[in-house]
Amino acid sequence: MMRYLLPVILIAVPLISYIIWYRLAREKARRLEEGTLPGWREAPWGLIVLGTLGLVIICLAVFGFVGPDPSGDYVPARLEDGEVIPGYVTD
Repeated sequence: MMRYLLPVILIAVPLISYIIWYRLAREKARRLEEGTLPGWREAPWGLIVLGTLGLVIICLAVFGFVGPDPSGDYVPARLEDGEVIPGYVTD
């Protein structure tokens, strides 16, 4: 499944990115001609910063609480009598 899906993704992502960029550039050029393009000071920088910080905090909280149980000792994989014994966690 992934063999067929990966080429589609590798082609679709740049194409979609280009289409989005093209539409935004065309809109920007139109607004620049009309004189309605907002200046940098009119951008909602406060909301952008707060949204970014909120997203970072949420991601840190999710990745901090989700995951394997850290209790126990990890025994790494080893080679015994020519066989690989996989690693495991003891209780």
